[in-house]
Amino acid sequence: MSERQDFLEDGEHAYTFRDEPAKREFAAARPLKTSLDATLAECLDGVTPRYGRFKMRQLALVLKLVGTGNLHDAASALNMSQPAATKLIQEIEEALGAVLFIREPRGMKPTPSGIMAARHAGFILAELSKMQQDIDGLQNGIIGYVRVGAIISAVPAPVTQALARMAEAYPTVEVSLSVGTSDVLLPELNAGRLDFVVGSIAGAVGAEPLTYSPLVEDVAVVVAGSTNPILRERNLTLKDVFSRRWILPPTGAPELRSIEAAFNAAGLPLPSNSTGMASMIATATAVGATDALAIVPQSMYHYFAKFQVMGQVDVKLQAPVEPYGLINLSNRQLTPAARALYDFVSAAGQDLERLRGAAPTERHASGPKSSEPVPGSVLGPRSPAEG
Repeated sequence: MSERQDFLEDGEHAYTFRDEPAKREFAAARPLKTSLDATLAECLDGVTPRYGRFKMRQLALVLKLVGTGNLHDAASALNMSQPAATKLIQEIEEALGAVLFIREPRGMKPTPSGIMAARHAGFILAELSKMQQDIDGLQNGIIGYVRVGAIISAVPAPVTQALARMAEAYPTVEVSLSVGTSDVLLPELNAGRLDFVVGSIAGAVGAEPLTYSPLVEDVAVVVAGSTNPILRERNLTLKDVFSRRWILPPTGAPELRSIEAAFNAAGLPLPSNSTGMASMIATATAVGATDALAIVPQSMYHYFAKFQVMGQVDVKLQAPVEPYGLINLSNRQLTPAARALYDFVSAAGQDLERLRGAAPTERHASGPKSSEPVPGSVLGPRSPAEG
């Protein structure tokens, strides 16, 4: 049996075993902090002991020397003397049994073996960097899987910005985003299938108490397709446009309540000539392809207007959009990964409000405007006295 070398957590030491019984005897006498999986063990079957002398500085030097072609510059970049660099190159060439560089009057030219060695050195160093990131994530507790729900008006901003920041800061964390209306997402939160929700707390009733932190306020606007002639008309009222075709939130959606109140305030019922759509993308597509009107949050109008899908109709509308914020179960602590994303959403929401020139309006007499739960905003099951 050929010798095989296993790399153990013992500084730069490496151990070789004559046979499998010798390896088991060694392991029994010195418990290992980790063990090699079958795949790694198979990869090491043909590895000879000479590779145990490799140092990370050698790999970095080979990579740098191929890039610069100058031993002095490569050594300086790695904070080592030129004689030390020369020795490291000689050692790795001896271990590999190949000449990696040829000295020339103007520097050092890599041989085909040198180019190949640099390529693999780059792979190894990149994997080591990733290993460090993963271990840092484990030590900091920022690793795992986060399940977040969000209403559609929160997705372009602040949720998208928060997801981008999360991916950059904690690349090992996997995030699942569910998009829907608050009345659909909150039961998922209560059931434990979501870590937190970016949505509206209005009408929330459930078995579990919820903590709500206000994030963004919005207003509703009437929109039409970008080519609809109604966009040229001015100073319209709801009575002027009542008979038109409408696309509204579906029955039972929290957003429909404020829209119905706006029509009622104008002495009108909800339009009967309407189609209920929960999807904002479907709504945008429908108004762009037909002469129908829709009532959407202004933030969503601004998002789709960038793509010239819709325009805002000049209609006086008193339909406040229920503010949305961060909602989580009061009796369940967020995981470190979920807390990190929660804080990124909170920060992105504050950035959005600053751009709009207004801070979020507190729904309670006291409490921070940050991602910390707002005292007094804990909602639990309604008592009989509350009706």
